[in-house]
Amino acid sequence: MLGEAISFVRRNLSFVCVVVAANCALVAFDDYSGGNKSNSAQFFVALSFGFFIQNAILNGEGKVSNLTSGMRGFGGYIWKNLLIMLVVIGIGIGVPVAFGATSLSKNVFLLLCLAMIAIILPLLLALVGTWPIAGIAGSKSGLSAAFSRGKRGLVPTFLRLFAGLFLPFIGGLLLMTAATSMSYEPDSIFSDGKLNLIALAILVICQWASIFGLCYVSIVLARKLLSSAAPRPIGGRQGNAVAATSVSEIFE
Repeated sequence: MLGEAISFVRRNLSFVCVVVAANCALVAFDDYSGGNKSNSAQFFVALSFGFFIQNAILNGEGKVSNLTSGMRGFGGYIWKNLLIMLVVIGIGIGVPVAFGATSLSKNVFLLLCLAMIAIILPLLLALVGTWPIAGIAGSKSGLSAAFSRGKRGLVPTFLRLFAGLFLPFIGGLLLMTAATSMSYEPDSIFSDGKLNLIALAILVICQWASIFGLCYVSIVLARKLLSSAAPRPIGGRQGNAVAATSVSEIFE
């Protein structure tokens, strides 16, 4: 699926560049204004990006062409993903609080919460991540059907989602740490009213890595839905049962 993600980015390079530029602009605006007002906008951009990717995969086109058409299931896709994120955040914060982690220092508490989210998010997406996508395909299947799909191949799906979601994040942290060790200021795009080119370059690289990871995650979940909807080949339990019945009938 990594090769498919690379191929998808190549075929939709202009679309991906627009998304990266939009995210960079939102981050730069926050840095310039000294706030965090664009977090919700970035989250919406990420969800919309995932929607269009999965829509293209499920339609068999593999290319994002017309953004105004093919919006079936967009509303349900957004609120279902929001619900999943709220559950992840609730568990990620609630579990450390329940075990008394609030008595620890602030940095340790935040680290524990991030560690919990890093485990819960890909796990929950692996289990029910096809629930929001089913609406794109016109299916009205609920959480139980998504859970049944998610149980099959849970471990490899979890590992792929974990890699797509958090390896770009870890890589970005390492890049910023390396820049800091060389006396650069990678966390401030505007320094003394001037554009910090090093910070801007790091931002673009991190956004590209993040968007590629999101593309990979979206493809993994879309392929999960497609493979679950495909008919199973003969030779499984049902196939063996049919064969056994036929043989027994012959010898009766």
